[in-house]
Amino acid sequence: MNFKSRNAYLPDLGMVIGNSGGPLTEGLPMRRRAVIATALVSLSALAVTAAVAAGPVMPVAGTVTWCLSSAAAQHLTADGVVVSAGAPAALDSSGPTPCVQWPMKGKISLDLTEGSWTAGGGMTFTRASDGRSLRFTGAHGDLARRSMSVDAAVGNEASKPVDLSTYELDMTKMTVTMPSLHSPGSVEGKPFDTMLVQDGAAVFSQAFGAPPVPSGNSLATLAGRVEVVPALG
Repeated sequence: MNFKSRNAYLPDLGMVIGNSGGPLTEGLPMRRRAVIATALVSLSALAVTAAVAAGPVMPVAGTVTWCLSSAAAQHLTADGVVVSAGAPAALDSSGPTPCVQWPMKGKISLDLTEGSWTAGGGMTFTRASDGRSLRFTGAHGDLARRSMSVDAAVGNEASKPVDLSTYELDMTKMTVTMPSLHSPGSVEGKPFDTMLVQDGAAVFSQAFGAPPVPSGNSLATLAGRVEVVPALG
């Protein structure tokens, strides 16, 4: 991360604590020089943090975990629909409802008001009785819109972009670690509900005759953890 581009002012500590003293400490006792140096190091870290917090979106990478809500899972199970994952996404069936974990990368602001992320891999819903299927790939989150979209394909049809769900972000479920001299910075979110929107309900209906939950109800929970990275490949 190039902190210099954030216009954060970092004092030249070499001018402060050099063996022969500097303009700010020349003639001061060594103990007082050490106190001043410590204070300036702390101010430098604060300047970096403040500059990053006020800055634009930052590159991040991590994982996103998407778990069907209880109501959606019950409906799909009753309809004979099972969920599978396509690499590099992975299916986790150890919990009460199926979950898909995606690797993700993107650019976001650490106050979670701007930016977006895109996940790798996909997931497929398949009904054994007639072989009908619905495949989601390219999951994409937009923080400003508070929405999640996917590329959806019904059966062998070509995929098309679909707004799948929306959400209200509860910051009490978010842990934000600001970048510092000792940490790249990170955001961790506990599971929160995402609500099925009309376009998402329509593509489920196209595939299986009805959505797993009505539009406006919780389709799934979303959770994740990302870390700030120097650059994205």
